[in-house]
Amino acid sequence: MGTLIGMGLSTNATDTTASLGPVLPPPGRWLPAALGGVAMAAGLASGCAGASSPPEPAPEVAALARQDPQAFYEDVRRQWEGLQGLGGSYQVRASRGISNRTLDTQIYLLRDAFVTIEVLAPGTATAEGYLTAGRAEVGFWISEENRLYRGGLEPGAFGRALGLELEPADIVAVLMGYGVPGGGGEPPAASWDESRQRIRVDRGRLSAWLHPQSRRFERVVADGGSGPIEVIYEAWAEAPAPVPLRLTIALAAEGLTLRLRLAERWHADPAGLEPSFFDVLEIRGAVETPLEQLAVGGGLLRRGLDR
Repeated sequence: MGTLIGMGLSTNATDTTASLGPVLPPPGRWLPAALGGVAMAAGLASGCAGASSPPEPAPEVAALARQDPQAFYEDVRRQWEGLQGLGGSYQVRASRGISNRTLDTQIYLLRDAFVTIEVLAPGTATAEGYLTAGRAEVGFWISEENRLYRGGLEPGAFGRALGLELEPADIVAVLMGYGVPGGGGEPPAASWDESRQRIRVDRGRLSAWLHPQSRRFERVVADGGSGPIEVIYEAWAEAPAPVPLRLTIALAAEGLTLRLRLAERWHADPAGLEPSFFDVLEIRGAVETPLEQLAVGGGLLRRGLDR
């Protein structure tokens, strides 16, 4: 297997934050300025969801949201308009049955549907797994096989490689905090959920519940083929836009739980994070294999948990 040399997520001239970790270099070139950007301290704000029950919205706020939930939601989602990309280190605690493992990852997101996830070997800056959804392809590589699975960006392709039935736009929306994908012309449909005293936002097979008082999402549910996938938000950063710092993703039907924590510092809109960054990389020495040959359940998260 060829040696993979990574570039750190460095900063621009006015930014003194240290590197966040490796980035696999695109074929034949280095990343421009290694992705300088605005580094954000991850100051915690209490999430709307957690161990204790969240407070109910004030009656006047609930009345306003009930009166016109669509207008209320569209006003709230403007908080994310200025945030187009995000890069940071996530610790992922994965558990299924009696198996559990902590994964150190680098994740890069660009609206509306670009995702790169790197899984790092414990205690090192060496990538042992890589998954990307770019302009036209999905690519998945894992070191123990040194096989690069790649295929067209078709519905279900990314979820198969991830090991979780979510599309790239779903991952971007969930991790950047705006709940459900918002691209494609018409905004997602919002309605008032009287039983929960929340605004429910629906887009495709995703539904999200917005707390009208905090103006943060509490919960997202995706209709997965093997059962619902539930996301619970637990803590947020507040600037430059609300970004989740801690969240739990659960697939109850399979007993799979992922607890994600964003590192102390992360980057909003890193310079150089553009669509071409997410193109599938040529991994030296790797055997290229059609993505459809990837075994069911053989995606990045499940392989990381089973190792």
